[in-house]
Amino acid sequence: MNEQRRMRKWGRRFFQSRRVCKCQRGDCLPLSEINEGVSGTVSCNNDLRTIERGIYVGAKVLIFRNELEEPNIIISVGDSRYVLDRRIAMNIRVRVDELA
Repeated sequence: MNEQRRMRKWGRRFFQSRRVCKCQRGDCLPLSEINEGVSGTVSCNNDLRTIERGIYVGAKVLIFRNELEEPNIIISVGDSRYVLDRRIAMNIRVRVDELA
């Protein structure tokens, strides 16, 4: 009996539903739609590979290059720069910081 309960708790972690972004309308934008030179805070990210690189919820990002005719964008997170595919960047939601 106890072994079944332990296995049930262990298995729940792997089959959870995907987390849905809780941003309100207009509150955050996809990373692929932000202009160059704009910084923001990541508010939603479900991609494990980018989370392991440091693009987690609450991380500060800066857009270095985002041209529509190119398939990739270049961003900065902390001291690191990453090249992200536009399809992956569309799934990462960012709350843009206020410009002074």
